[in-house]
Amino acid sequence: MDGSEIARRDHQRNKSEIVNLVKEMFRQDKWGDEEYKKKLEELVAKDEALVREVIRKIRQEKEN
Repeated sequence: MDGSEIARRDHQRNKSEIVNLVKEMFRQDKWGDEEYKKKLEELVAKDEALVREVIRKIRQEKEN
């Protein structure tokens, strides 16, 4: 598995965590709860970093 595949896999896992957290928030009627909001913001920030990493790895592989 090359670098971009690993980065993509990590991104997919994080997206799944975001979806699961949102589902849990709705299931427990915690939409807007500060604790969940903070967790969601952290996962979204992590996802943005992972997307940047995927793009960087793909560009790096194309250059080589």
